[in-house]
Amino acid sequence: MRVAAKTIIMKTLVKTIAALAIAITVNSGAFAQDDENDSREYKQSSHYSPKKHNMFSRKDFGLYVGLNTYETKNLPELDNVRSRYVALNWKKNHRLITGNHVDVALGTGFEFSWNNYMMKENIRLVNTPNGAGFVDVKENLDKSKFVVSSFNIPMMLQFGFKESKWSLGVGAYGGARIGSYVKTKEETGAKEHFKSAYNLNKFHYGFAAELGREGFAIFARYEATPLFNDNNPINGNAISFGIRL
Repeated sequence: MRVAAKTIIMKTLVKTIAALAIAITVNSGAFAQDDENDSREYKQSSHYSPKKHNMFSRKDFGLYVGLNTYETKNLPELDNVRSRYVALNWKKNHRLITGNHVDVALGTGFEFSWNNYMMKENIRLVNTPNGAGFVDVKENLDKSKFVVSSFNIPMMLQFGFKESKWSLGVGAYGGARIGSYVKTKEETGAKEHFKSAYNLNKFHYGFAAELGREGFAIFARYEATPLFNDNNPINGNAISFGIRL
């Protein structure tokens, strides 16, 4: 019952975030038309002054590249340098304030992300009668990782400081897992690929922050939803950080 209730909550959260993003995107078109009409009328008056420049472009695409780790007490140690995070993000910026010194915009959109967790030990993730767990592998492994791909809907409140040209964004995201698999490579070169849900959470949400300047930013993300379902014997919360191009 607890797992079912949590699944319902996750679905409701994702649907709510998606509805907000769609509503804002649709309404922004009407607001933009009103602003354009007001601008024409204002330019015809004798008190017209040049329009202020806003730091945030109306549309944006971002490539996120970074590293993964997790907050846990019982998951195995990761090879953090090889545990990589990649995301493709499409965003629309809704300009809320265009000021003399500070601009404010709300970013909404969608993204596809890949979390790669590379094991440091000679083990791999498997399904067990009690859920997902790690087992020792007899063969010497050169690589053992499990990968989770997701579809996310982020919302980020962004502040642009015109004098310094720095920008700060804070927000949250909700999404759903669209795939997961385990891949191993032996020292002999032999490879194996195992595709499964591994008792991972289907829906998730988390928090994000970005700090950037002139098209380059650093980011950090914390996933508030554990990687695996509550009934799994091992669990942890994902943390990702890196750069946005």
